Amino acid sequence: MTLLRLLPLALIAFLANAFANESRCTDPRPLRLALIPKSNSELQANQYRPLIDLLAKSLGRPIELIAAPSYGTVIEGLLANHIDLAELGPASYAIAMSRGAQIAAFATVALRQGPHTDSGTAYRSLLLVRRDSGLRTLAQLRGKNLSLTDPASTSGAVLPRQAITQLTGYLPESYFGRVIFAGSHDRAIDSLRNRKVDAAFVASTRLDEAIRRGKVGNDEFAVLWRSELIPYDPFVMRQQLCAPLQKRIREVFLKESGQLKSMFQELDINGFVSTDNEQYTEIRNLFTTLP
Repeated sequence: MTLLRLLPLALIAFLANAFANESRCTDPRPLRLALIPKSNSELQANQYRPLIDLLAKSLGRPIELIAAPSYGTVIEGLLANHIDLAELGPASYAIAMSRGAQIAAFATVALRQGPHTDSGTAYRSLLLVRRDSGLRTLAQLRGKNLSLTDPASTSGAVLPRQAITQLTGYLPESYFGRVIFAGSHDRAIDSLRNRKVDAAFVASTRLDEAIRRGKVGNDEFAVLWRSELIPYDPFVMRQQLCAPLQKRIREVFLKESGQLKSMFQELDINGFVSTDNEQYTEIRNLFTTLP
């Protein structure tokens, strides 16, 4: 058989495969959105309401906000294909990918400068103590009570656990008298402020937000340790979503978000910017060296 006769057959096979892949894609109605719990769930839902409404209008379908009491809930929902679109933390994204989640990172947040966070697309993990506690070194925290946020939180658990082990030679559970998981960064800040714990690891952005809203004073806490820069939280979508739907979702975030100025003002951010898997390579590699 000649090459010229083989080409049409190859083209037919290619097109058949393309149509088969497209037929296996999903076009969910409603589209299910989940957000990792950074603060009070009701407050978070209200803050993101403009985005939810814009997605519904632009995609021509209802958007169902899935309640997520923990980071793990969002990860499991993505793995089970029960969530279509989500905001994850860098570590929860790495965990989901390591477990085979078919998701793609496509957008993140452009942060405004705050007392503890630079402008851009990165933040830090902070180890905080009350300034009036007299605690000024990590050595003084031995045997004290520590608050983490969620086991899958990058700045509230994953990096802190690594840092404590590297700096002290002990796992946190052995170094501190008690280690608790507050469930969110805001609750960890509240626990420290209300003297329920002696120290807390939180995201710099969440401390800045608490200061901006007047929940804590600018000098109320002392920072004993800060991490290197961490790429900010990615928005991800299931790769099984049909290509036209994926394209429209990207457009809403990256081309039509001018309609979300009130939300950006409420969240104290500059907007959404594009991202991809490569931005989180170091976080994903971190899981090969965790204690």
